[in-house]
Amino acid sequence: MSIQKLGTSELLFRAAQQMGLVPAWVTPDVFAITVGKREQYISFSRSPLNSDASTALAKNKYVTRRILERHNMQNIPFTLPNTQLEAEAFLNLHGTIIAKPVTGAGARDIHIVTESAQLRKLNIEQYILEKYILGKELRFLLLNDKIVGVHQSEYGTSVAEDRPLQRISYPESEWDPALLESSLRIAAILNLKFAAIDYLIDASGQAHILEVNTMPGLKWFHAPSSGPVVDIARLFLESAIRTMRSGHAHSELVKIAS
Repeated sequence: MSIQKLGTSELLFRAAQQMGLVPAWVTPDVFAITVGKREQYISFSRSPLNSDASTALAKNKYVTRRILERHNMQNIPFTLPNTQLEAEAFLNLHGTIIAKPVTGAGARDIHIVTESAQLRKLNIEQYILEKYILGKELRFLLLNDKIVGVHQSEYGTSVAEDRPLQRISYPESEWDPALLESSLRIAAILNLKFAAIDYLIDASGQAHILEVNTMPGLKWFHAPSSGPVVDIARLFLESAIRTMRSGHAHSELVKIAS
């Protein structure tokens, strides 16, 4: 199996092996490690470094946008429509929009909308609508109040879950200082210790916050299309173990995205 094909669970399992934690699979998605004299479990849907409250806030795209709006951050224009008429008014205002599930993840069920007929096919109350902006996507990976990796995502204009994807990892010398500061501020606002903050850079160079993800997959940081590799599986496990030993873990079941 090539490292490019490893998912987050396998990356974490192999990192645990290399760290001498003697991991053992409990299910295909969960493995056990021993920290001190206690068995702990690694699964893949929530980081122990973030509180349940912070995870819930960031998981809801509308709540995240509203919080960022209160802090005058670089939001993309958005709305949470109650009716088809409200959704169509937003479409008429912006011409092309994106419909995303309010609590969706992994680029699933995302739609580029250009016509009212497309909106009528959706259960509109379950979607947040955002203005469609074409541009460059950047991902800032944060761990414990520090940016540990920056990527550019390239896949054209597709929003499909299986879209072709290239990930270009930037050396630290090329990290944008303004976006570094913005990412740290967003994490502080939402009280997140582990997250990926995604930006869209439009044709004029203006940055817009695309998404805050508390469950980012790790494989592209271990195997980017080009640029520096970040051993985030090891860094994450080291931080998680420190949290377990301190007794401050937010859940006995340690979780992160697959």
